[in-house]
Amino acid sequence: MREPIGSQKSHGGSQKLPIGTCAIIGVGMMGGSLGMALKAEGLAERIVGIDRSETTLDAALASGAIDSGTTDPIVGAAEADCIVLAVPVDVLPALLERIRPHVRPDTLVTDIGSVKSRIVETGARLFGVQFVGGHPMAGSERSGIAAARADLFRGAAWAIVTENVNAAPDNSAPDNTFVARLTALVSALGAIPIRMNAADHDRIAALVSHLPHLLSFAYADTIAADPESELVLRMAGGSFRDLMRVSDADPALWQAIFHENKEWLRAALTAYETHLRNLRETLEAGQ
Repeated sequence: MREPIGSQKSHGGSQKLPIGTCAIIGVGMMGGSLGMALKAEGLAERIVGIDRSETTLDAALASGAIDSGTTDPIVGAAEADCIVLAVPVDVLPALLERIRPHVRPDTLVTDIGSVKSRIVETGARLFGVQFVGGHPMAGSERSGIAAARADLFRGAAWAIVTENVNAAPDNSAPDNTFVARLTALVSALGAIPIRMNAADHDRIAALVSHLPHLLSFAYADTIAADPESELVLRMAGGSFRDLMRVSDADPALWQAIFHENKEWLRAALTAYETHLRNLRETLEAGQ
């Protein structure tokens, strides 16, 4: 049985535990891994998991990713010193709208969404400087709390995004308190914080994350359509497995990401097609 959400009190931060209560909305693979990492590093006194699925919450409790859980994001957000939204990018802005009236003005609000422009715009409008966008460049083709692990973020780049899509980050300006808090937390998790604006993030994410997934899905379809696909799979080796690995990712999750970042993904795909066409021309020329 899940522990009642109000059964513990937040005691504020300390040098060892800079977060009193951290609420993680969405405790799948990414949110669950964050909870495990926070606990492994002693970075939160209490971790509240918020998820629509009671089964997921029970599994997160059993795995040690959270200390208590609730299906009500309003209750969870109201008592948190830090809120992390780890939900699909297409539902994240609406969730920010929903929790806004219940968040304290000293609470750090962040997310780990893969596309930042609309999320950062919404967060800034609703929360001002207390919303700081984030995106750890870490993950897995697996999904769900069963795939969570405490070391997922160690050594990974973690984008910290506060500016709107048209602004460049002013790296000479002092960080506001909320940016500084998130930066310190990311570093303490063993990740590498990188400041950037939303447009740069989405362009780069399209190149290094979204395009590779798109190509892997297309390659998987190519193999499946081959008339000797069963024999092809029996012959496959390491290079095949490298290309195919991420094609096992949740297609609904990635469809939302592709749609949310379609302009930059289209540009990345166009650039890739140019180089692919050059390779085809070289091949046909026999060079």
